[in-house]
Amino acid sequence: MSGGGASVRPVTEDMVLIEAGGRRLLAEAHCPHRGGLLRFGHVDGTVLKVRCPLHHSVFDLRDGSVSAGPSCRALRIISDLSGEPVEQ
Repeated sequence: MSGGGASVRPVTEDMVLIEAGGRRLLAEAHCPHRGGLLRFGHVDGTVLKVRCPLHHSVFDLRDGSVSAGPSCRALRIISDLSGEPVEQ
C-alpha cells in the first residue's frame, strides 16, 4: 500500500526497494521492532515515511529514524539509488 506515488517491492528476503518522493532506496525488509514485513507497509511519498503493518512503527526514509511507534531502533537504509546522500 502506498501514497504520494510511492511503492515498496521486495528485492531479496532481507531487502526492499522503496520508491518515494522521487527517490529509490534500498532498505532492510523487516521492521526492527518485531520483524514486520515492510513490503506490506504503507509508504507516503509526500513526507518520505514508511509505516510497518504489524505494530505501526513509522520510519523517516531520509535517515531511517523512528518517527512514531514502538520501535527503539532505526530502519537501516542500505543505499539511495537516486544519488541523494543517506543521512545517518
